[in-house]
Amino acid sequence: MTALNSKILVDSIEASDPVGPVLVSMGASVTGGTFTINGNANFSSGIVTATQYSGTSVNVSGVLTASSFVGSASNMTSLPVIDNGKAIAFTLIG
Repeated sequence: MTALNSKILVDSIEASDPVGPVLVSMGASVTGGTFTINGNANFSSGIVTATQYSGTSVNVSGVLTASSFVGSASNMTSLPVIDNGKAIAFTLIG
């Protein structure tokens, strides 16, 4: 199914069920603007790409990549760890 080039201009989108979420079954893109989420966001599958995230916490299951991370990472858990000997060998090998 090929989507036509169409445009919808709105100030807000609300679910038809007052306690339910807005469902976007074919995907969504925000270009040249800001996508603001007030509350929790659940991305259950697929790929999420963002150039910047400002928030208090991120829960990730799987792979998280970034061009940089800010903070001490002191509260990160379940990270794979290697012993000092392997770390030194990797450093020397390059």
